[in-house]
Amino acid sequence: MKNNKKRIIKFLIILFIILIFILLFKYDGLKYIKDIEKLKRLIKSFGILAPLSYILLYCLVTVTTISTLPLSLAGGVLFGPIYGIIYTMIGASLGMVSSFLIARYIAKDFIERKFSNLEIFKKINEGVKKDGPFILAVTRLLPIFPFGIQNYLYGLTSISFFKYTIFSIIFILPGTSVFVLLAGAITAGNTKEAAKISLIASLIFLALTLITRIIQKKIKNR
Repeated sequence: MKNNKKRIIKFLIILFIILIFILLFKYDGLKYIKDIEKLKRLIKSFGILAPLSYILLYCLVTVTTISTLPLSLAGGVLFGPIYGIIYTMIGASLGMVSSFLIARYIAKDFIERKFSNLEIFKKINEGVKKDGPFILAVTRLLPIFPFGIQNYLYGLTSISFFKYTIFSIIFILPGTSVFVLLAGAITAGNTKEAAKISLIASLIFLALTLITRIIQKKIKNR
């Protein structure tokens, strides 16, 4: 029964990988990812399915390890601050989970050969053994290693799927919110609303700065 479950997971992940290659390469998806205006037009073209298309695109881009910043900004402009954050977090969460599962069930040997000798992986692996939530906070809040690659590296560690998913979502929410809120301020209907959204984004950014400094001090003291 357990082996059947693993086979089903592997099959679904392989289908997902094939979908990524079709969308990004056959239809030249990379040209949209690099240009916010093209991204906005592409997502808008789906009409009422625009939120769903945005979520799926965000998920796919996260899996490729390409920067998701243009997408986050496009999400804030298209959907506003509240829905922009919601849709972005859903897409990012699906992408993080997909990358983790690919590393754990499909491409473990390949990813181990490519990254296992890196010092950052050794630190992540050791950190997971000692304190999973803390190392997740460090890697998600501090820009010490590309976000997309982190997702794959965690799939190689002993961290549980549930713990990885929950704590990753918690720790990427503040940083993601800042970019979406700032972009959403552009679409605000009046100056007061734009100022309020910008103020919220600034406060979150300030809080992140303080938190990262506290984490850095704790790392030095270890």
